[in-house]
Amino acid sequence: MRESTIDEQELWRRLDWNDVRTFLAVAECGSLNGAARMLGATQPTISRRMDDFERRLKTRLFERTSRGILLTEAGMSVRDLAQTMARVGGMILRNVAEHDSREVGRVRLAAPDGLSSFLLAPQLATFQMANPQVQLYIDCGLWTSGSLEDEPDLFLEMADTGAPDLASIPVARMHYALFASREYLDLYGTPRKLTDLSAHRTVRYTNHSVQRATWHPKAAAISMLAETHFVSNSSAATFQAVRSGAGIGSLPTYVAPIAPELVMLDIEPWAHPMLFLRHRRGIEHQRRVKLVKEWLIEVFDANEQPWFREEFIHPHDFHNYVSRTPDAVPPPVTAPRRVAL
Repeated sequence: MRESTIDEQELWRRLDWNDVRTFLAVAECGSLNGAARMLGATQPTISRRMDDFERRLKTRLFERTSRGILLTEAGMSVRDLAQTMARVGGMILRNVAEHDSREVGRVRLAAPDGLSSFLLAPQLATFQMANPQVQLYIDCGLWTSGSLEDEPDLFLEMADTGAPDLASIPVARMHYALFASREYLDLYGTPRKLTDLSAHRTVRYTNHSVQRATWHPKAAAISMLAETHFVSNSSAATFQAVRSGAGIGSLPTYVAPIAPELVMLDIEPWAHPMLFLRHRRGIEHQRRVKLVKEWLIEVFDANEQPWFREEFIHPHDFHNYVSRTPDAVPPPVTAPRRVAL
């Protein structure tokens, strides 16, 4: 009995969660440099920690090659078990956090950079004034760095389905239409129908691939025929490219009040995907998470913001649906309305 206890103690002495966490980063990134960037450490520090980890486990976990790190058979086994440890650790933290009623602490939100830049950030000061001790972290998904424990509490996304353990709430209908700058149209002319886009410079956002059933039936074919001159995984960069005259792009109609100088083309709307607010079941019982969730629902209130309504409202008519002063949402510049929308 005593010998068994000693063996168990020896095993625990060999195991350090920081080592496991570092090992997972190396396994996920496939290189020591990538793990160093992910964890905010230096490559020599990661290398020394892994060497020490292997010595204490008395086995090789990696083969270091010119092409990066390859897991040994033992390494693959440790990786699978370590991933289970990470999931269990996350469950412990989340289950304990469900009983947290404090209005203090960090809430991490994953959201597209366009929504974060043009919708959330401008309204953040109001939220902070009402909830001064809630720290809001927004991950726009543009970089892979960040610690493994930093899993989002809330997700704003347009993916067709979320993970099975996520509760999902539709918060806004996003209506996409084709926009261009006046300078671009003066230089290259104004397309009158979708097929005309094949003769124009276009701007494309790479994540326009979800909820295909909500897209115009010709959208995919037209996108392939059009000469794309700018492609980005940043929705904010895509918007700015269209705004600067780089080409014609599909943008959500909520940009019309933000950039009224943009011209919405008199062509059928491009797409109508739904935006979802998702979170793990039970996590909304945390007071600070609930506060952020309620704020997000308010940000996308379709009663005050017609661009988020289920039905398509032409930007030219936005001001008719807003209860604030009539000039609060100036009608955007639009091409002559020939097509029934």
